[in-house]
Amino acid sequence: MKLLGICNDETASACLMVNGEIVSAASEERFTRIKFDNSFPLNAIKFCLDYFNITLSDIDVVAYAWAKGFDPNLLQNYLSLGAQYVNDEDALAILYDRIKWEIDKDRQNRKEFDQWVSENIDENNQRVMDFYHHEAHAASAALVSPFDAGYVFTSDGRGDFEATTIYKFDRDSSQQLKKLFSSTSSESFGYYYGRITGLLGFKPMRHEGKVTGLAAYGDSREALTLCKKMMEVIDGQIVPYLGDYYRPFFAPYSEVLESEITKFSKEDMAAAAQDHLEAMMTSLLAFYLAKENAADINLMCAGGVFSNVKVTQRLKEMPSVTNVYVQPQMGDGGLCIGACALANESLSGPSANRKRLTKELQTMYLGPNAQFRERTFQNRINDFNCTSYVYADAAPAFVQSLKYGRVVGLINGRMEFGPRALGNRSIIVVTSDKSINDWLNERLSRNEFMPFAPVLRAEIADKCIKNYKAEDVTLNFMTSTVDCTDEFEKDNPAVVHVDHTARPQIVTKMSNEFIWNVLKLWETESLETSLVNTSFNVHEEPIVCDVDEGFISLENGIVDELWVVSSNDAHCFSVK
Repeated sequence: MKLLGICNDETASACLMVNGEIVSAASEERFTRIKFDNSFPLNAIKFCLDYFNITLSDIDVVAYAWAKGFDPNLLQNYLSLGAQYVNDEDALAILYDRIKWEIDKDRQNRKEFDQWVSENIDENNQRVMDFYHHEAHAASAALVSPFDAGYVFTSDGRGDFEATTIYKFDRDSSQQLKKLFSSTSSESFGYYYGRITGLLGFKPMRHEGKVTGLAAYGDSREALTLCKKMMEVIDGQIVPYLGDYYRPFFAPYSEVLESEITKFSKEDMAAAAQDHLEAMMTSLLAFYLAKENAADINLMCAGGVFSNVKVTQRLKEMPSVTNVYVQPQMGDGGLCIGACALANESLSGPSANRKRLTKELQTMYLGPNAQFRERTFQNRINDFNCTSYVYADAAPAFVQSLKYGRVVGLINGRMEFGPRALGNRSIIVVTSDKSINDWLNERLSRNEFMPFAPVLRAEIADKCIKNYKAEDVTLNFMTSTVDCTDEFEKDNPAVVHVDHTARPQIVTKMSNEFIWNVLKLWETESLETSLVNTSFNVHEEPIVCDVDEGFISLENGIVDELWVVSSNDAHCFSVK
């Protein structure tokens, strides 16, 4: 059975599932080169089909998860919230604006999808299935995770009138996902953190990671009072204080809020925003796990808030949590995966006592192969210095480039799906030079506060990470920070934050053979046990997809060398 998953807003994306396995996936931005492109994902759909050599007529099911609408089960939540503010006209007006905005916005997205279906899908022979936003987030975390049971935590700005949910998950139950908690889109952790992102001078929905990195430099204690004026978690409920301090939108801001935030340094405000978010999310989850008498659980997470790697680390540290999985394309771009998973399960009949139908998402190398998109650079190869290698000789030569201090752009096989570069569209640099956080960020036109991420081999991870667990799948996809050992921090200062944490990618020979080979050689050539792995892009541009974009970065001096690697050979390019 072939299922095409589609989401058409935020980071619009598509994926193809064949017999329960995601075989191709990409976001529209990879092809249009427009960061966070939210146009209908025509290019992404074409790629997913072309990669598997099929056409739309071969698709059995189109699965959609962006704008299904209002779930009647949410009515009580909205009535309760309205009753809370029945005597507050300003708060009721904010609630009205929130609901009206969502209806108007989602109507446009739904119309766009329905129009595409009417023009491209034969509904007499093909099925179209749609699912609620957070239901799809939950499925994208649970059904493709390594686990068969546990709890699911979703959180983002908003989607289909919800913002945060908690589910109990049992793969073999007739009700695989049982909802325990839901907040309305007016009670949004995503809007809480995004508003502070904007107030600190960054772009909401783009630069929240800068706030997370900046937080380590601040002291949260005094500014926490202001955060608590915006939102709190009390007795298992998210309580927003609608008015001057909080609105469920990224902007505008009241004069009162803008005035009060100036009383604190950016560092202290970021620290307070982060600490309060962590406290609210752990408190909310702990409340419902206690109600369930749950211990030693598997926790599965999705939604844009879980791009916050410090939150993931705090959840992993909860006494009742044993294992955590964050779906690597955790934002709305990953809804297509959840839609496919839900459709796949629902079309397969009762789930009790049957084999696993939806396969684990073990890799995110689901995008296009390294190739020339146009003929421009293919016809200009002679304009560059080029050294070619058989695959076996490529890793030693790559290590020599690192020894000479080169900034290396790497295009290695299929592109990653999701926000993290995982060694296939990465910039690779040595980790011993702590000043790299200044000069490389300047070269990339970035102003990040979090250090670059390290990539390291699984075989030595226990020497680098405190309390390392080989089964911690968050470390395969850079979805959590960790506490670093003193030895790792001393030898790899460029990738350790001021709070002694890092956000690593752990690789095995099976998961990424080329990077693994490079690292093994690098360990013998230097004192370093990791390499810098940052995404191959400059600020406000998508990660490079094709070889063409790699050559543009090479010509513009973003990287010193461009390596294009396949399973058979490798080519190193530099400017003549």
